[in-house]
Amino acid sequence: MDILQDVLLLVLLIGGIVLIGVLLYVLLSTRRAIHALTTDIRRLSEKTYPILEHLEEATRQSTEVLAMITENRDKITNAVENVRKVTENIYRLENTLQEQVEPGVIGLARRLAALRHGIDSFLENWRMRR
Repeated sequence: MDILQDVLLLVLLIGGIVLIGVLLYVLLSTRRAIHALTTDIRRLSEKTYPILEHLEEATRQSTEVLAMITENRDKITNAVENVRKVTENIYRLENTLQEQVEPGVIGLARRLAALRHGIDSFLENWRMRR
């Protein structure tokens, strides 16, 4: 029985040594993986930092623009309203010109054309009589 216990103890000791070897291999592999992961995270953070700075700057500028628009909302609304009123006035003026002034101008132009035609006819007759 002593021999069996010694053999079992020896097998147990060899198994423990193998287990320690496997554990060391796993720990070293884990250490390499953690080191690679740390390196990748460091590179990623180096590349991400400028992007975050630009994003912060864009956010700051957007906030400023939004604040300016908010401050000037009444002015912008008034300017748009003024443009609308001017457009309406121009449209009314155009309609007034077409309805009231244009017929008079066309009539005057016809009268002047007829007067010119009359003067031409008079001059032509006068020349023929001479």
